[in-house]
Amino acid sequence: MEDVIKQIVDAEREAEERIEKAEVEAKEIVLKAREEAKLIEKEVIENAEKEAAALVEKARLEGKEEAKKVLEEGEREIQNLKVKATNNLENAISAGIALVRGS
Repeated sequence: MEDVIKQIVDAEREAEERIEKAEVEAKEIVLKAREEAKLIEKEVIENAEKEAAALVEKARLEGKEEAKKVLEEGEREIQNLKVKATNNLENAISAGIALVRGS
């Protein structure tokens, strides 16, 4: 009978030790998982920041190119207006001379 009680006590002690060991291992697993999650989060944030910077740079370059096109178009329009104004001035001068000669 004593042997049976001793075996039961030993089995309970062994079970408690296994439970304590399992608790320690579980805590270590949770800590490791948290560390890995932080590393993944950091990596995701870094990648998102890089992508955002690339998108901003792309938009900046596209905006610069669009501004260049608008300026070029504006310059062409100014040149066209200058030509028209010069033609109108020449026509007005010709008409003025014709009026003076015709008087």
